[in-house]
Amino acid sequence: MTDSMPLDVLKLLAPFNTLSEAHLQDIQRKGRLVILDKGKILFKRGAADGEMHYLIQGTVDLTDASFQITPVEGGSERCQRALDDHNPHAVTAVSTTPVRLFVVPKDHVDLVLTWDQAGNYMVTDLASGADVENDWMSCLLGSAMFAAVPPANIQQLFSKFEETLIDAGEAVIRQGDPGDYFYVVKSGRCKVTRRVAREGETKEVMLAELGPGDMFGEDALIGDAPRNATITMITNGALMRLGKPDFQALLQDPVLDYMDYETLLAMLEKPDEKVAVLDVRLPAEYKRGNVPGSRNLPLQVLRQNMSKLDPETLYVVTCDGGRRSVLAAYILNQEGLEAHVLQDPPNAG
Repeated sequence: MTDSMPLDVLKLLAPFNTLSEAHLQDIQRKGRLVILDKGKILFKRGAADGEMHYLIQGTVDLTDASFQITPVEGGSERCQRALDDHNPHAVTAVSTTPVRLFVVPKDHVDLVLTWDQAGNYMVTDLASGADVENDWMSCLLGSAMFAAVPPANIQQLFSKFEETLIDAGEAVIRQGDPGDYFYVVKSGRCKVTRRVAREGETKEVMLAELGPGDMFGEDALIGDAPRNATITMITNGALMRLGKPDFQALLQDPVLDYMDYETLLAMLEKPDEKVAVLDVRLPAEYKRGNVPGSRNLPLQVLRQNMSKLDPETLYVVTCDGGRRSVLAAYILNQEGLEAHVLQDPPNAG
């Protein structure tokens, strides 16, 4: 039996309590409310169902690999987070009374968190190049992210860009649409806005103004998430755009490096290696399980702390679903820092 999860209850659960109202509604639509009788198995240890289960009412027993039983009661503080967000599950859950659950795909939660958090920093420094008078190629070549692009890629990269003329008042990208292009402003000016839902009303909020040399659109391509803002031309202008496959092959992939957990452990044991692990998940996610010695620096506050990071240190970035760590590593590399993405991190707990 299914029903709809009330928003006022959903916003009490972690990590949904950090989301904007619009993204909270997205989680509500994607999830489902499930009612089960006493004695029903919610999920089994070792099963990889890829879903997060939140106990809203009733009681459940969680049994681990040592057959230790942990009772959980609806309404308790423990129920503010998922019963078990490991995938595959680390425990078996059985209802000991009739229960009501909210169930949502874990991958979709990661997608929404990536989208929501990316929107918080996306425009932090977008307007920094507003006074740039050089042509768009010089702006790109002068950016830190090009330091990691192989020279052989650069000529091919510029040959893949195509120019598109946009009239004043025309939207270049729209919030919620899938990502398809990376853009550089060649001429003209545009504005960045985002729809924000508060108390049942939706408002359009102005975030930044962009001019020649500014870049945008990479967040949705890297995070594989919908556009987190709308960008509209203020004047007539020309934009240079690069399609998603070319962006990934020529700009994203050469910039990103990956590291497995065994290699990380070996590097951490060497006193002469300057290595630090950054966990870009939310604090509540981080507390449930993390890489020992890691620092919690959520994606949405990464830019504010960029100046505090050591340019001589190799940063290994981790999250849970992978999207946020890829996006964070790309941002760090854009700023001239060295960052690798940790593969298969033992984070979930």
